[in-house]
Amino acid sequence: MRTGLVVLLVAACRTFDPVAEVPHDHRELPDTASAIALILAENPAPRVYAIGEYHQTRDAIATTSPLARFTREIIALLEPHAHHLVVEAWLDASCDASRQLQHDVAAATGRPAATELEMMRLVRTGRRLGLETHGLPMTCIEHDAVIDGLGRVDFLLLLELVTDKLAETTRRLLAADPNRAVIVYGGALHNDLYPRWPLERLSYARALAEQSPGSVLEIDLVVPELVAPMMMVRGEPWFPLLARASPSRVLVWQRGPGSYVVILPAQSEAVARVAKM
Repeated sequence: MRTGLVVLLVAACRTFDPVAEVPHDHRELPDTASAIALILAENPAPRVYAIGEYHQTRDAIATTSPLARFTREIIALLEPHAHHLVVEAWLDASCDASRQLQHDVAAATGRPAATELEMMRLVRTGRRLGLETHGLPMTCIEHDAVIDGLGRVDFLLLLELVTDKLAETTRRLLAADPNRAVIVYGGALHNDLYPRWPLERLSYARALAEQSPGSVLEIDLVVPELVAPMMMVRGEPWFPLLARASPSRVLVWQRGPGSYVVILPAQSEAVARVAKM
């Protein structure tokens, strides 16, 4: 009797599949272009392509950031469907307050120095493809307003300000050019169509979608090596899919209507082990 029980327990341990814990079905594609083509086929006419990333940090083991992957592999696939590109950046940081804010945010978040160069590369690529590119129009007074009395960045206030600017800029472009779509590239927090409480206030995408249902397509880009060590994402329902991460496949998981997570090709099979720990 005991022997039979042990056999059953061992068998159960051996057959555990973390992917089975993921709600909804996922699709596996051979490459990034195929994954994006699938998503576009299922969402043929959005007004806003809301692209989100998990920001890279200096100690990340990923050799290529999601920003660089988007520039190299994805933006050209979206360009035929859009006319504008909005980036979550201050392209005209001309005053001391804005430059200091950029420095403080980079230091506090551990963002690599190369991020600014990669953002400019995205802007140049967008312009070369014929997209009108736009940063966030923030004044020096607004930059100064998110610094508290001790000279530190009020990050909640900053996130709220960025959300408002993304929403305002996108609405303005949609109103001025009703027949053209907008690509918005920024953090995976701001483009969330289904934000969890109390993060609703930090999503421009949800507000736009409520005004015009079906008009926003959310695509979150996941670089496996980048997110694997992040404790903040281990509670995400798609996280166990990292067990299938591989250089030979892209995984597409749909959270709900118009909302997708794309797990990009891994550098090696090794990262898949993190989802099984």
